[in-house]
Amino acid sequence: MLMPFIANINISHTDREKFLQQIGRAKTAHLRWRAYAQALLSGHDIEEGQLPLEHDECQFGRWYYGAGQALRTLPEFRAIEIPHKQLHQVCLDLFSLLKRSEKPSLWQRILDPTGKGDSKKAAEIQLKATLLTSVSGDLLRSLETLERQLQATQEF
Repeated sequence: MLMPFIANINISHTDREKFLQQIGRAKTAHLRWRAYAQALLSGHDIEEGQLPLEHDECQFGRWYYGAGQALRTLPEFRAIEIPHKQLHQVCLDLFSLLKRSEKPSLWQRILDPTGKGDSKKAAEIQLKATLLTSVSGDLLRSLETLERQLQATQEF
């Protein structure tokens, strides 16, 4: 069987199709994770476990650090790790902001009786939510670049 050559690795047509399917499922997992994050930001309840905060615990991360490692020699694959880690850091930052804004402590109410700190927190939350969407877009574009590279391989 002839095999396409990708960045110093040989893969069969079957493996290439398998990797493309895995990337498709990884994209879907990421979009689901992002939807849960956005739902939580909108005030909706989500079930525990639907929004893992650690980058290696979400479904996408389990693929990336598991079966996806077969593609680790590809620069396009390695480029995915940075936005993925950033995404989880932004989400952790958001949770920290949301937790602080749930109920102001007595000291917060004494030091800020007008509640102006709440508008500052709301602005920070909005900024982080926008960053979450932006980094998510970066991650999806990196995945699409990887997909295009795999799709463009020629058999020799």
